Amino acid sequence: MTAEPAMQAAISLHQAGRLQEAVQQYRLALAVQPTNPVANHNLGVLLAISGRPQDAIPHLEQALRSAPQDVNCWRSLANCRYVMGLWEEAMATIGQAEAAGLEDASFGKLRDAMTGREGGRKVFCIGRNKTGTTSIAAALQSFGLTIGLQARGEVLRADWGRRDFTRIIALCRTADAFQDVPFSSPSTFEAVDAGFPGSRFILTVRDSPGQWFESLVRFHTRIVNKGRVPTADDLREFDYRYKGYLWEGFVLNYGGDESLLYDRDAYVASYLEHNRCVTEHFRDRPGDLLVLNVGHADAMQKLCAFLEVPYRGQAMPHLNRSA
Repeated sequence: MTAEPAMQAAISLHQAGRLQEAVQQYRLALAVQPTNPVANHNLGVLLAISGRPQDAIPHLEQALRSAPQDVNCWRSLANCRYVMGLWEEAMATIGQAEAAGLEDASFGKLRDAMTGREGGRKVFCIGRNKTGTTSIAAALQSFGLTIGLQARGEVLRADWGRRDFTRIIALCRTADAFQDVPFSSPSTFEAVDAGFPGSRFILTVRDSPGQWFESLVRFHTRIVNKGRVPTADDLREFDYRYKGYLWEGFVLNYGGDESLLYDRDAYVASYLEHNRCVTEHFRDRPGDLLVLNVGHADAMQKLCAFLEVPYRGQAMPHLNRSA
């Protein structure tokens, strides 16, 4: 038995855009020939573009081991690591390919994307997660701003936990606007404010702290998908950026006391304290901070006025709702 029939079927399906069927055929080919470089490479690419880059990495690494002179394998592995926010590994992959004498135009473009440029005014959405930060990102993108890679920011959360902002500041050189972790976390706004003078800050809020808390719990319940509010063990086992990412976030924000997991009072107190610190920081610079509830009818008009963007009646996007 050979892998050839499955490979021919997989490539035909791939070229026809029938990607899920192609994935199945590549897997059949690999069941017969686990080191097939084309099957591993193409399966890895399909997994990556379908939002499963963690699953893609082992296949792309195997493809590279089987075909170390194929620049496509190096390019795809570097791109996948980039998308995952693993920029040091992506840079290393590019460097290894070039050291092997392989050249590709995408290497320079990818390196530039991870390096960015010095200076420039930025826009930072610094409201806590589940306050409409994803909607703000969509609105900013509609204004023509480039949005920082969220995966990279999330990978740098441990840096934030140490209050080491070096790589976070470096990330800010790669785009115009940023939201979510670690920009939604306490103290980051102070560091990026110092690093990028003249920038604008948007503190997104909900109608009430309780509404925010309930939205956060619903969101975690939905993504962990146990049919109930997640437990500490659920968070330890759940694989987001990596296994235990959500539990690590709880520890960094609330300490390791399991009794505080989804404790309404503790979470609400943290939410209020973050908002208080932000407004206090900008107390003497009101023109640099917009406090915004994206659920209000005039939210887009206020955002346009704050960023000096023409308002033409466009609506605020409402994305990533948990209810």
